[in-house]
Amino acid sequence: MRKLGIFLWVCVLALGLCLGGKMAWDFLNGTVGATGPAAVAVHSLGQPAPETMRDIEQAAAAFPELLEERYQVSLQHNVDIWVSADTGKYEELLVKKLGVEEEKVKPKAQYTSGESMGRKNIIALDGDKQKMTDKSERYSTTGHELFHQLQYELSDGRSGYENSLFWLEEGTADYAGALLAEKMGGRSVEKWYMDDLFTLQNAKETAKVEKLQRTTEEERVQLLSGKAKYYTLSDVMVYYLLHHYGGGSPEQKIIAYYKGLAKGEAEQVFAQVFGVELSAFLQEFSAWWQGELNAPAQLNVVVRPQVNESVVRQYRQHIAQSRKWLQNHWGHDLKGRYKLVFVSGAEDYAAAMQEYCGVDAAEAQRTAADSVWAENNSTLFVNAAKIDDNRQSIFVSSAMVSRLFILQQLGSEDVGMTWLLRGMSYVSGVARLVETGEGKLPDYQRAWRQELRKNAPLLTVDKIMSNADMQKAMEQYGNEPVSHLCEYATAELVRRYGWTALYNWQLAARRSGDGKQAFLQVFGITAADFGAQVHMMIY
Repeated sequence: MRKLGIFLWVCVLALGLCLGGKMAWDFLNGTVGATGPAAVAVHSLGQPAPETMRDIEQAAAAFPELLEERYQVSLQHNVDIWVSADTGKYEELLVKKLGVEEEKVKPKAQYTSGESMGRKNIIALDGDKQKMTDKSERYSTTGHELFHQLQYELSDGRSGYENSLFWLEEGTADYAGALLAEKMGGRSVEKWYMDDLFTLQNAKETAKVEKLQRTTEEERVQLLSGKAKYYTLSDVMVYYLLHHYGGGSPEQKIIAYYKGLAKGEAEQVFAQVFGVELSAFLQEFSAWWQGELNAPAQLNVVVRPQVNESVVRQYRQHIAQSRKWLQNHWGHDLKGRYKLVFVSGAEDYAAAMQEYCGVDAAEAQRTAADSVWAENNSTLFVNAAKIDDNRQSIFVSSAMVSRLFILQQLGSEDVGMTWLLRGMSYVSGVARLVETGEGKLPDYQRAWRQELRKNAPLLTVDKIMSNADMQKAMEQYGNEPVSHLCEYATAELVRRYGWTALYNWQLAARRSGDGKQAFLQVFGITAADFGAQVHMMIY
């Protein structure tokens, strides 16, 4: 047997010399003369959640079909996908299966959900639930990493790092992942793109196009670890490229680019395939992107069946007035692109969340039961059945617009001070009621105090600093009393310091990333001392 093994290896080496290294590699992988797509096998290390394995296996099975349908191409080498039970096991996969050096594995594992190695035909996926949060994420991540395998094959191994354009490599892989998620009933490609815009619009730091060209492995890890969302900007660049220069067959352009990369330089191949010089495209995109970042918010309104059109018209008018209120009191308008979906009731609410966002049924039903309105990144839902009253329509529209605006100002940072975030959005809604002649803010503040005094004292607001704190407080005291406490405390800030001070707190919290520090800086009092004062005023 040993002699036979030596003889076979001699044959393989001879085959490599005669027909080229690539065909020898195909022979070893069993794909010489193959006419169909290669096999994709899924394995696990540890015990990933059953739904994680199910979704990844389904995505792996559907990916070859996607390639045939959209790209008219197939993988030529069998691929093994390894799924870890958690991030610790993911590190083990990166080292043992992909050969990542021990000193480099920690940052890779921290900032990535998957890693693909084309020359080994292996993919490692982190099955940790904190990363693979829902089925769409599992579908798209699997598709993303499998597309990296295709890039490697088409380009004869020249698709990565310094040989390629970072934004095109990662953006086209994300695009393939989005196509796969949509094909499998997850988030649509449109939702993927709109959410990317939302993420970038709300990011604390602005990603720079010039950093997304040829990059080293170390530079890519640095991009991942920052807050500027460079991978997300790559997605938007690819989407723009395909819609402006993709012609009628954008996927075929992607394939042509990677085939051309096997023999040519990235910049020259780009110009040949897309018909525009890379420098000209980057200049064009940068100008468009700068305008996009500064443009006032655009709302794409969807009205579901059985929704009262007059309720929608009224709500949209109040949104316009709420945006004027923002400009008058905080000096700026809301930015970004949103899909605003009006639903007819709780059942329709849950169905719409599943349809537009790929949210699982249980989560959609919980949200629909508890919320008048909800935000899923770029998609907003409003239960029209609960805003038919004009006062409610005014309050909800302003609270929604203010909440979105505040998140933008904070750069989507978790700065703490959850009580103040809720209080600012709710009191903004009340301010719009005051603007329409519905009482005065001190009147509302007195009413909240009277309601709070009917029951045992609540905790002080400085104990409601995180989302977990808020959830615990609502479970113990009820949603309405906790909301009244947040409203009363925020109204007291307005009485003492004015609306401008609340905006100044948003800016200070964005700069420092620490809501408590910003509170002391802007209001000259600690959050704990202010909470104690408010507690004394109420009780």
